[in-house]
Amino acid sequence: MMLFNGRYSWDGTKKDNREPIAWFPGAYDLRIFDRADDKDVIKQLKRYACIYAKTGDGQSISEHPEKFARQICDDFSLDLEKVLWVEDLLCEKDKYVIVMFKKYRKLGDTFFYKASKRRPFEAEKRWINEALEKLSPVNL
Repeated sequence: MMLFNGRYSWDGTKKDNREPIAWFPGAYDLRIFDRADDKDVIKQLKRYACIYAKTGDGQSISEHPEKFARQICDDFSLDLEKVLWVEDLLCEKDKYVIVMFKKYRKLGDTFFYKASKRRPFEAEKRWINEALEKLSPVNL
């Protein structure tokens, strides 16, 4: 099920005691899916999936995606560790990258994460392609 399909942007200013994703404005195309299916016998470890792609507008978050992921989780009430984070590189070869977050430090109630990237497994690639195919204009 689709939770969000659109452009997600920020203006680079601090609001409501939250630091911005980046101190310069930016925008990414974002799709958030709920991967849970009542028919599934096996429950997903990563119930949600966020597929994001740069738009060319403003600051890129590709090298440091943690603040972007935290903001998405805050705005859509998601658990950072229960989301399959997928960056669409908008190219033909090696189109998708899976971004993983690992807790490495805690300060008060705040956890800090290290991001690492890997190529998607075949099953992940298949799921990503099927999910995005359902969004194509032919199927709307």
